[in-house]
Amino acid sequence: MLYKLSHDILVNESKLFADVFLLGQYVPDSQEGKVDGQPIILSGKNLTAQTFDLFIKFKFMCPHPSAKYSLDDLKNLLEFICHFQCSTHMLNFITSCVIKRVYFFHPSELIYLGIKYKIQAIFKRGFTRLCKVLLTKIKKPHCVWMGMDTYVAYVYVRSHLDEYIHTVAAEFPPIVHSSSCQDHKGCAEDWAAVWWNGMGQLLLDGRNPWHLDEAIDHFKGLQFGQVSVDCKRHMFSHI
Repeated sequence: MLYKLSHDILVNESKLFADVFLLGQYVPDSQEGKVDGQPIILSGKNLTAQTFDLFIKFKFMCPHPSAKYSLDDLKNLLEFICHFQCSTHMLNFITSCVIKRVYFFHPSELIYLGIKYKIQAIFKRGFTRLCKVLLTKIKKPHCVWMGMDTYVAYVYVRSHLDEYIHTVAAEFPPIVHSSSCQDHKGCAEDWAAVWWNGMGQLLLDGRNPWHLDEAIDHFKGLQFGQVSVDCKRHMFSHI
């Protein structure tokens, strides 16, 4: 026997436990969960004493900080919450823990958890991160995790993002000169050359393409030749 708990602790947190005790009222002779000799026996996939310990700690208002939960703890607790139909309060807490450690999960696994447990916040985080992953980096297990519908949506979004990135790399934004610019022609030519040799090279690198935000940050630190300081400042505020 692992636990002796007040019936209210379980009933107030779990609809399944509430139903179990409610049904017990219609079986007067049943002593299950009422005497030491007849404990309630729990079973279920991935249900362990460790997971139930975490549930009890949460119920007694002493949950771990999110960093103290292992990834398996968080996944097992989501399974526990689903199986025992726990309160929205507990679900929101575990969801927030997953989101705080979102970069420890592969995006496809976050999508799987979001779909399986119908948690939109986790699904959104997973899909947003997935769209930053190159198509060639997605392997068969990832497809299995996310499901075919999500994979098709990812390919569609990723193709549009790639098309946009290629356009940004190849078509520099026309420069708008500041009032202090003394050489419009030289300024425009150098702006175009630095854009192509900077952003074009970074975004279209076949082996290691940069993300757009990282490429822009690096671009701002390049040498711009005859582009005036005021023209650079003006253009940086637009890109």
